[in-house]
Amino acid sequence: AVRPLPRRPHPHARRPAAHAHVRARESLGDMAPAEAPVAALAQPDVGAAAAVAPPVAALLAEPAAAAAEGAGGPPKKKVNFLGMSISAREETAKKLLIGAGAVLLLVNGIGIPFVVPRLTARYVGAPYLPMKRNAVDVLFERVLPTWAASRSSHLPGQPLAGLRLLDFGAGDGRVVAAAASRGMRAVGYEVNPWLVLWSRLRTRPTLAMAPAPGSGELRWANAWDADFRDVDVLTVYGIPGVMDRCAEKCEAELPPHAVVVSHHFDVPGWERMLVADIEGLKLYDLSRRSQLRRREPVVE
Repeated sequence: AVRPLPRRPHPHARRPAAHAHVRARESLGDMAPAEAPVAALAQPDVGAAAAVAPPVAALLAEPAAAAAEGAGGPPKKKVNFLGMSISAREETAKKLLIGAGAVLLLVNGIGIPFVVPRLTARYVGAPYLPMKRNAVDVLFERVLPTWAASRSSHLPGQPLAGLRLLDFGAGDGRVVAAAASRGMRAVGYEVNPWLVLWSRLRTRPTLAMAPAPGSGELRWANAWDADFRDVDVLTVYGIPGVMDRCAEKCEAELPPHAVVVSHHFDVPGWERMLVADIEGLKLYDLSRRSQLRRREPVVE
């Protein structure tokens, strides 16, 4: 009898899964000892990966947590400042309050010297107003030289040299500097420390080059405490209330040959002593004091 031939599997037929695992184990068993570690390294170690994953995940989670904490931050607080409600965190609110306090101190430190002379009787005076350059030139080129030329003691060509000038409220020091540059010995009184500092810096070059016997000094002092007994020329810029008090002090202390120059404002009761009025600069000659009417004392 003819025996049937065995059927061969189709080349594209899929082998059973069990046969595949058996052949894989047989293949590993047939490998040489040197090739076994390489195959072991090729297999992924699931346990080791699980051991390494948690620290990496923790490291990645820390920046995210920090960012979330910074985004939320501490709770904001409401701060009332000058009637305004400001919402800010505690640290920011502290910085705002400290900065506002520093600004207020700075403003008060600069502004108080300008306000005090208008509030207290001891330092009362006119507000600071710089004298125009044209007015300074008129004072030292027309008003004072015309008066000084009539004096027998003046030097030829230098009518103002050697005369003593007192500036009642020196401001920025331009009157003192102009007087010193013409040979006068000038002193300015100013109660505002910021103006004194500025005037000293501003006039230093001019005073350093003053011709002899000219000199200039700017004092941080109250002009009401100044001594008028050795003054030849007194310059003043004052408001009506100040001029009454200044006139009383001038009458009591200035020598008979002295003159007073008031910028813009009249001196009450001195009408008969007015000898020149040029562009708002009024010169009063105290040598005519005999013509002065009796003044009533000023009540403070």
